[in-house]
Formats: sequence, C-alpha cells, structure tokens
Amino acid sequence: MNITFKQLRAFCALYELRSFTAAARAIFVTQSAVSKLCAELEAEVGQPLFERSTRSVVPCEGAEDFYAYAQEILGTIRAAERSMSGMRSLERGKVGVATSPLMMVGLLGDVVALYHRKYPSVKLDLFELTTDDTIEHVRNGRVDFGIASMEETREDVLMTRVIYRDSMHVVCAPTHEFAARSSLSWEDVAAQDHVMLRHVYGVRRSLDRVAADLSLEFRYGIEVAMLSSALKLVGEGLGITVVPGYASEPARQLGLCVIGIEGARQHGHELWLIQRRNARLSLAAAAFLEETEAYLQNRQDFLTDAGTS
Repeated sequence: MNITFKQLRAFCALYELRSFTAAARAIFVTQSAVSKLCAELEAEVGQPLFERSTRSVVPCEGAEDFYAYAQEILGTIRAAERSMSGMRSLERGKVGVATSPLMMVGLLGDVVALYHRKYPSVKLDLFELTTDDTIEHVRNGRVDFGIASMEETREDVLMTRVIYRDSMHVVCAPTHEFAARSSLSWEDVAAQDHVMLRHVYGVRRSLDRVAADLSLEFRYGIEVAMLSSALKLVGEGLGITVVPGYASEPARQLGLCVIGIEGARQHGHELWLIQRRNARLSLAAAAFLEETEAYLQNRQDFLTDAGTS
C-alpha cells in the first residue's frame, strides 16, 4: 500500500470529528480535499472506512482499528518533528508538556516561569488534562512528555518512571471541627463527608487505593472536576477534601486549613514521568525536563528534611 501522511491526517480528523467541514477546518485544507484524501485512502486499503450521507459520517467496521494504527504512526512522526525542532540551540523551538491542572498550578508553575525567563524564544505548549488524556497526548506525540499519577505501564509505546513522591493532606474550612487538629488518622478522614475530585484525576485514584489498602470507605455527596471547585465548596463548609502536598499552598491562600494525615508516608501520592519510548527530546524539551527534575528534587529534599514527605 502507498499510504501518505496527508491521507492519515485527513482520516483521523474525519474519524474524530465526524464532519467533512470540521475535519477540513482542523487540518487547514478544503472540504473537497478531505473527501479526496479519504477516498484515496479507502482505495489503498481496499475497503470503505466511512458511510457517508448528506447529514452524517459514520465509521465502518474496521475503522476503529485502523484509527489506532494511524494514531501510532502519526504519533511517531509528531515525536520526530518535535525532536528535530530546535535541536541545535535554545534560540527557538517548542516544548509540549501535559499534566493535570492541579500539578500545573502546584508544581510546574515555578518551573515554567524560570524556564521562560531563561529561554524566552522557546514556545511553551502546556496542556492541563486528566490523567488518561495526558497519557494519550504523550502516546500520540502531541507533547514531549507528561507528568501524572498513574499505575506502571508495560506497553511498548511508552516508558514511565516515578519523578516525585508527595504525601496527602486534609483541607477543611476554618469552622470545621478538624481545624484545631494538628494531625488526623485515615479513620478520622473516612468519617467525614468529602468533596471529591472525579476518578479521571490521579488524586482520586490515589485516595481510592488508600481506601482499598486500609479497608475504608470515603463517603461523598459532591463530586467535581476541578480543584478550584472543590476548595470553594470546602470553604462553604460542605465537607472536607484530600489533596497532595503541592496543593496545600493554593488552599491556604483561600483561607482554608491544611492538616497532615498520620501514616501518609506509607500511602503517598506518586507522580510519573511519561515519555514515548525511543523518542529523542529536542534540546529545548531536554532543558525543560532537566529544570523540572531539579526543581522536584529540591522540593523532595526539603520535604524529607522537614519530615513531611
């Protein structure tokens, strides 16, 4: 088969958006060009990939599997493009990083500021995503690397390693009964109503693992997608929430109380660096990762010395 990069881009855009107009807009070509590229691709693979009508575009049987292979190919090409961009100097280039909104605020904000001041000509492409979307962005070559709380993966496309360990803390309103406590047990924490982050974020998954390990159940009547929402509702006295140490400062800035949990070291919150296997980082991306690791190591050393890690 003689399949082209342009055909794969058009196919993936049409598969994701289910519209020739939207697909054309996404890849900056005309609608007729998308139609022609997809027709050429179908001729190459020897079977239809979409059922077309005047109102809809529906993937045919086999299109889902082909999409997965196409994303793997495009991911490799994107990773190669990122690697070659700005390879020779830090006077240009682009760095793509994906992580959760919580980590972007609590951990990477200082790194971004430091890096941008040192290398103002390098474009920083930052994505605040769920854990699963962070992994997908790395897998598909949309970013140079991601940082997320996750389980170890053994898939061939990705390589992962722990880059930071933090402990969990309780956040409550100043009027809450916990506000005067210096520390809490996990049993204390489980006895309260929670404002809970959704399971798409690693913080929630870490808390679920604690519950399973200690045979506890954390009850909640409110579930939210953003830490800012959780902290607002905690401040209204609607419950407590559990966060990693790097979210403590935003909570304190809102006038909330942050309390340590006994045994938190044994049930920590691990963050993993996620990269495409065999993908070479550009000079700009390698420099950003080096700054990130140095910052996290210094932070880890400080927490260890303070006895809170």
